Amino acid sequence: MKSKFDICIIGAGMAGATIAAYLAPKGIKIALIDHCFKEKKRIVGELLQPGAVLSLEQMGLRSLLDGFDAQPVEGYSLLQGDEKITIPYPDHYRGMGLHNGRFLQQIRASALHNESVTQIHGKALQLLENERHEIIGVNYRESLTSEIKTIHAHLTITSDGFFSNFREPLSNNEKTVTSYFIGLILKDCEMPCPKHGHVFLSGPTPFICYPISSREVRVLIDFPGEQLPRKMLLQAHLDANVTPYIPEGMRNSYEQALQEGGFKVMPNHYMAAKPIIRKGAVMLGDALNMRHPLTGGGLTAVFSDIQILSTHLLAMPDFNNTDLIHEKIEAYYRDRQHANANLNILANALYGVMSNDLLKSSVFKYLQRGGANAQESIAILAGLNRNHYSLIKQFCSVAVFGAYDLVRENSANIPKATKILSDAFTIIKPLAKNELSAVAIVNGYFKKYTSAYFNAFGG
Repeated sequence: MKSKFDICIIGAGMAGATIAAYLAPKGIKIALIDHCFKEKKRIVGELLQPGAVLSLEQMGLRSLLDGFDAQPVEGYSLLQGDEKITIPYPDHYRGMGLHNGRFLQQIRASALHNESVTQIHGKALQLLENERHEIIGVNYRESLTSEIKTIHAHLTITSDGFFSNFREPLSNNEKTVTSYFIGLILKDCEMPCPKHGHVFLSGPTPFICYPISSREVRVLIDFPGEQLPRKMLLQAHLDANVTPYIPEGMRNSYEQALQEGGFKVMPNHYMAAKPIIRKGAVMLGDALNMRHPLTGGGLTAVFSDIQILSTHLLAMPDFNNTDLIHEKIEAYYRDRQHANANLNILANALYGVMSNDLLKSSVFKYLQRGGANAQESIAILAGLNRNHYSLIKQFCSVAVFGAYDLVRENSANIPKATKILSDAFTIIKPLAKNELSAVAIVNGYFKKYTSAYFNAFGG
């Protein structure tokens, strides 16, 4: 059957709407399908690291951040006890804090403004295949009539998010819940370091905050474990592990938010990308790959995926050559793994570090020294440095620095120092194995740095 559309996009969330907004002005005929186009209320995807902002600029979509009170973010502040470290982003780069739902509506409006985009209200049900088992579109249930209808397209993009219905035929992904985030909005409060993201390390579990409008601050509080916490457990967790560590300037707003009971809870997933490459279909965004949101790297990864996939698709003369589309999909999967490995490794590695008292202390002291190491670390977090060697080097340096610092303080700390090295290796190795083609990078760096450590203390 002749395809009416060049591309069918399943899911008009951040990934699907953005790639539609980018490709549609190029004259590409797009079907954009979602069961609901109303504004969504989410508690993550509200911090754009500079790498995400840069991607929007390069795609000509930077103006979509204007007009809804998004706030500039200039760097990060880490707080532990009475001590504070502030690390600015490199050079002139800035991030943005914003309401996810408002931002998404801007993107959707931009996409739907193009005549080449057809908006479809419905729930995608099943991918369509021809006799050669190639994907040729999708059938869906129309929202208004509940009728089952069909969309045919040369390429089907599945970008239906966290709980994608299309992973089984298109990937071998294994999704795990690493923890939960409790989300609060504080109104009219004073952050310790305005226009910065904050990581609070004093308690046994980390929590973070950043501005999302001129009067609002998003707070995300980690609740460890794989099971959804009950309300009484949540309150006990907040009372013991969060409330005592809220800064004075934020306390009134925090207590007011708790009294109003407006907090939301969401699971934090980790899912390495393990696509099954099928002719006629490709996965995009959280449907394909997820990481812990502690570092705010989700939108950096999404926009990077969109740039990479779009670059390959726009290099084609048209969408009639299915073999060429298949080659472009293979190239996209290959290129995106290299581009996003640092984001995926850092997010889950840093969460592991923040849940380990010895490593958490090592990170704080390491960054407290400032200089080139702090700048290289913030560039990786910002999504500006995608060099895998830089990430592994910094991670190993933190572990060895912590071990060395403990032994220098007291030789009786050698067991603790050894545990730091062992814990760090245990955290980073499985992540690197999932995300990097050459896990030997990790082994090599750990061997190099631990050898230096043991040599310093006479073997």
